[in-house]
Amino acid sequence: MKPSFETLDRNVIQKGLCTACGTCAGICPTGGIRLIYKEGEPIPVLMGECNSCGHCYHSCPGEDIPLPDMELHLFGKHRNVTEQNLGVYKYCVSAYARDAETRLAGASGGVATALINYALEVGIIDCAIVAGYQEQRPWLPEGKVVTTRSQVLEAAQSKYTVAPVNAVINEAVNKGYKKIGVVGVPCHIEAIRKMQLRGRPSKVAKSIRLTLGLFCASEFYFEGLRHLLGEMCGVDDLKHITKLQYRSAPWPGHFAIDLDNGERRVVDRHRYVYHFLLPLYKRDRCEMCVDWAAEVADIAIGDYWSPDMKPGEEQGHSSCIVRSEVGDMLMEMARNDGVLHVENLNANTVMAGFGYEAKKHAAAFRLAQRQSYGWPVPNFHIECDREPTKREFHIAPETKQR
Repeated sequence: MKPSFETLDRNVIQKGLCTACGTCAGICPTGGIRLIYKEGEPIPVLMGECNSCGHCYHSCPGEDIPLPDMELHLFGKHRNVTEQNLGVYKYCVSAYARDAETRLAGASGGVATALINYALEVGIIDCAIVAGYQEQRPWLPEGKVVTTRSQVLEAAQSKYTVAPVNAVINEAVNKGYKKIGVVGVPCHIEAIRKMQLRGRPSKVAKSIRLTLGLFCASEFYFEGLRHLLGEMCGVDDLKHITKLQYRSAPWPGHFAIDLDNGERRVVDRHRYVYHFLLPLYKRDRCEMCVDWAAEVADIAIGDYWSPDMKPGEEQGHSSCIVRSEVGDMLMEMARNDGVLHVENLNANTVMAGFGYEAKKHAAAFRLAQRQSYGWPVPNFHIECDREPTKREFHIAPETKQR
């Protein structure tokens, strides 16, 4: 008997394992699965017919994520010892968009935005699925099907609350797009790779040609945003918000909202991220995720941090992990055509940030602890090396030993 939505609901949603990626709603052939919002979190519910096709359950990245099988299918190999912490990859680079508007629009170097626009321009893809904001509620992220430079730029920058990006997959396929690119965090990409591993739904599996994965330390509960707005921005009625940004310029970006009275309110990044959202409002499912660097994407992209960089005084760079043949081809074409400025990067430098520690060590430990008590946990089919990782440590001048 094939799994139905009831199976998904029982094994994933009701056990707190749903990542809110939107895949089940986005690929349901009857359109019966919808997303409703409860306390700001998108929850899949069955509001129409279920034909027990099993697509929603088999494609879901909430409970079962067979990373080794997906690696073998995508890359023709399993990760080796040196790739244990990052997944299979060809090489790492730091990069930024040469186009000033694109670089400024992005969260760091604007690389994901530049690559999607370039892939559209040269015909590698004919549309892209990205995270944007709802038109009527510009504080809630949603999936967008985009085909133009202006649409891609409009959707640039990180969204820190849940973005059910994959909920618009059928929309893109039904519009006749046959070469689809997807930009998402690891769970979005994992869902797509599960479909391609299984070959079903076949139309979707064959149509998605490019995946750009974003480094992800965690997504945050909408409740955190609600308190951020009320306690730090003095906004009690969200209807007054006309625009919201988590990474407003200058780099590395601050939280900024525009109000309908023309006023703009800004909260310093260090204050709202490291002293508010990160310690208080990380989503519980994210606390058990060990995929930080989008390990089955064609290219994984995130912030590049260097002790020599001066926040507020210069623009950002992106760390990029090129994994697949498609990713390699796109990166080289973009470099050769002057779309990106690219420099080689050591893999150890990529792992120097907070996100790596949060997922590969803390989340891996937390997952193992919960599993030991019999709590519901996702299965990634890999073992993480939780031993302390030796990496370069920079001592501030005033604390150097004499």
